[in-house]
Amino acid sequence: MADFKACPKCRGAMREGFVIDHIFGGRAVSKWVEGAPQRSPWLGVGLAGGMPIEIATWRCDRCGFLESYA
Repeated sequence: MADFKACPKCRGAMREGFVIDHIFGGRAVSKWVEGAPQRSPWLGVGLAGGMPIEIATWRCDRCGFLESYA
């Protein structure tokens, strides 16, 4: 398996996946934005000029540990 990644906690095999965000009318991949969240009365959280980057998450088959990368 060329894409084998070992869990840093228990050395089990990890699988790549993603975390789902529920949005109005559908689903999306969670995103990371630099800086503290800016509260917005209309949007909930504003981006304040930050560039959203999709998050890839790896989950350990053995212990369930999650490791995320943006």
